[in-house]
Amino acid sequence: MNPLSLVESGSVWLAFMLALIKGERRRSREQSAAFLRLYRAMETGYTLPPLQGDPVGDSTTLGELREDWARVTDTIRTPEPDDADPIRIDGDFDWPEEPVESFDRAAVASLVSQGPAKVREQVAQAAQEQARGRLDDAGFLEELESVHASAGTQAANAADREAIRSGRDLIDRASQEDKRAVGWARVTDGNPCAFCAMLASRGAIYRSKATAAGGGRRKPVGSADGRNPRNRRPPVALEDLTRYHNGCHCQMVPVYSRNDFMTPDAKRYSREWDQVAGKLSGAEARAAWRRHIESNRS
Repeated sequence: MNPLSLVESGSVWLAFMLALIKGERRRSREQSAAFLRLYRAMETGYTLPPLQGDPVGDSTTLGELREDWARVTDTIRTPEPDDADPIRIDGDFDWPEEPVESFDRAAVASLVSQGPAKVREQVAQAAQEQARGRLDDAGFLEELESVHASAGTQAANAADREAIRSGRDLIDRASQEDKRAVGWARVTDGNPCAFCAMLASRGAIYRSKATAAGGGRRKPVGSADGRNPRNRRPPVALEDLTRYHNGCHCQMVPVYSRNDFMTPDAKRYSREWDQVAGKLSGAEARAAWRRHIESNRS
């Protein structure tokens, strides 16, 4: 964006970014549907209808679901021994519609606040700090370059979040309508923040009662997470699992069994919580956990 014409150049930038995000939202939605259909089939032996069009018959195969996943993710699929296994399609399910206008408004608000508005605010501040704010002043020009780099990074993270909003929303709303889903859990990306790692460490929250396995559930007296309220892990709610920040690639996923849902990373975070924050509570526990995670992030 041109600092001398933020309104004009910002409008052009915003229009371009919004068009880009709309395309990526569609891709995110297609990928999320393909993931959910395959994941559900592997967990339960039943899947959902295609996102678009009517299913051919009342069943499919694992191989066909894997082919669909490979197609929407542009990946090469290796044949699996169970590709021919039949998978029943639950026909009494309708995919939720994408709230396009709502998502467009959210994208515009996020992009403007992290892009043009951020640049305008920081350019004005730089002009004050550099006295006259002249474009031939070396200090001011250096500050302008820093402002644009910072705003570019923040706007890119905001755009990334908006691009995958539709896929996250699809999994969230579809799984809440899915009669076979018994709960939900948070799965992290490879470099989560402290909040996301904490959510993953709690395991699953179940539909019948907002109790996370390993979190709200009480363990025997004397354990690291025993009945002493001071040592009990703070519970999480379904609303927590759907909270995401800019730059976050974590995901809420449905759970189809009441067995504890813990990925290898979630089990590791659970052990580390006991070691780092298990004897603390409240703000002290959260601060200790945040220091631990931040010190190990790449």
